[in-house]
Amino acid sequence: MRNTPTRYGWMTKALHWIVFALILNQFVAAVAMMNTPQGATTGGFTAGTLYNWHKSIGLAILALAFLRYVWRRRTPLPDWAPNLGETEKRWIHRIENTLYVCLFVVPISGYLFVMWGGFGVNLFGLWELPRIPGKHALLATVAEWTHWVGTALLLAALLAHWTLVIRHQRHHRDRYLHRMLPFTHQK
Repeated sequence: MRNTPTRYGWMTKALHWIVFALILNQFVAAVAMMNTPQGATTGGFTAGTLYNWHKSIGLAILALAFLRYVWRRRTPLPDWAPNLGETEKRWIHRIENTLYVCLFVVPISGYLFVMWGGFGVNLFGLWELPRIPGKHALLATVAEWTHWVGTALLLAALLAHWTLVIRHQRHHRDRYLHRMLPFTHQK
């Protein structure tokens, strides 16, 4: 379950890939919901259904981000790959920190946007969340812009993360990537 000096444990891998899948879902759902005209459907879902799905998954990501952060602090990471330079290590730290900030800022700002905007959240179509922060147009606008900027920063950090991983994998060919892939073991 825990990380070892040479690889990530199943808990770290599971949290990593579940959050990745949910973030990918968020980008797909966001494009679909913003491009589905009122009264029409995309993939059999109305814009309202897509919006509620996006909001619900966003809150799930927030909960998983918290769990992932706590787990990250409680279990040591595997050793650095021997081929990583000091510059790459610094960039990896910056990217990781940016990703964590985005995993909190984007869902929180999205939640505040819909609450201050008076839209509300019907969590997975099962439970209408209380609208604790009341409607406030200016704060809704600030939260919406924070959500958009945070999303752009998240996308940039993900691209930087993937670029470093792919560059390292292709250049050094040391199977460093396999430490995080599910169902693989690094030799």
